[in-house]
Amino acid sequence: MFSVNTELIRLARATQKAMQQTGSTVVRVNPDMLLDAAGKLEAYPSVAAVGVKNTGQILRRVIKRLVESGGYVWHTVDAMAEGGRAIDPALTNPLTLRPMTGSSSATALNVLYGINDLGLATDGGGSVLAPAISLNLAAVMAKGLGLAGAGARISTDKIRFTPGLGVISHDYKLAREAILALTEAGQASPDYRRVSVAVCRPGQISLPDGTDMYGRLRPAIDCLQNLGCRVEPADFPDFADRQQAIDRTQALCQRYDCLLTYEGPVDLLGIGDSVLGGMGAFARNAQQQSGKYLVKIANMINATAVALPADEAASGLLIAAREGREPGQTALALAGHLRELYPQPGLYQDYFRGGLTRRSDDLLFSLKE
Repeated sequence: MFSVNTELIRLARATQKAMQQTGSTVVRVNPDMLLDAAGKLEAYPSVAAVGVKNTGQILRRVIKRLVESGGYVWHTVDAMAEGGRAIDPALTNPLTLRPMTGSSSATALNVLYGINDLGLATDGGGSVLAPAISLNLAAVMAKGLGLAGAGARISTDKIRFTPGLGVISHDYKLAREAILALTEAGQASPDYRRVSVAVCRPGQISLPDGTDMYGRLRPAIDCLQNLGCRVEPADFPDFADRQQAIDRTQALCQRYDCLLTYEGPVDLLGIGDSVLGGMGAFARNAQQQSGKYLVKIANMINATAVALPADEAASGLLIAAREGREPGQTALALAGHLRELYPQPGLYQDYFRGGLTRRSDDLLFSLKE
């Protein structure tokens, strides 16, 4: 529980940091955010600051629906990678020191640094889910629950799609609550004995660091089986060909309630960018070492997908369910159990979110001798 003063101080520091980031991750800061927050704190014990990606795909009525549903205040308009590119060369991932991932990269960074508690963004080929995983954050992309962008687009590999909308947060519970407010899907407690989950076969998919995806999934598989779920190895697609991956994954979604993958390390040992990938065999190989799998097509199969951070840098679990209210509720419920598997190191928490309360001790203002 936070006091009003503590919350306002936290939000004031967040605004200060947002203003420092103007021209980088932040396009514009809401000058009335603190006034809005003070009003919200009369009814709610705490307030979540929200950043919104700078794209016309997110209609103003969607933002209004979220802000009016509870303790949320609109804080920033976040920068978008030029051309909606899968890599943002203007920004650096502070964990991996590589180019930042996804066109929603700034929205994810503003969450990581504590400027915002939630980021509302669009996902075409992973632009909500992949930036979150690359920073060890949580995300929910809710295309499968009807949360979609304003119009159709064409991907770099000539696939027509409508962007899905989703949220990024440091806390999965907060992300889930925002999605429920936006979709009015309602929470559910599935009979886990009736839930089927597909994973890749042992030895089928090697991650960029050479480890077996199935082996990385073992703790999650054990967790789901302990709940009573039926977890089965299945023939997953070759994710290098996005259209083939879409076709195969759609077939799997007809047989299973959810699909589970381990993603990452994202854009650390390779760069998952189509512009780079089209520049010859060496570049294409680098593209395929990006650590992106189901994350690239979750939106294109109209899934509800949840990204959860793993215990390795720029890595995470992705659980996806086919389109529809009940499958989406199942994915959200399963993610609630999986989120505790990989607690993030204290240093990670202290360095990034703790930065809001870290003193600068600027020479000019310091009273130290």
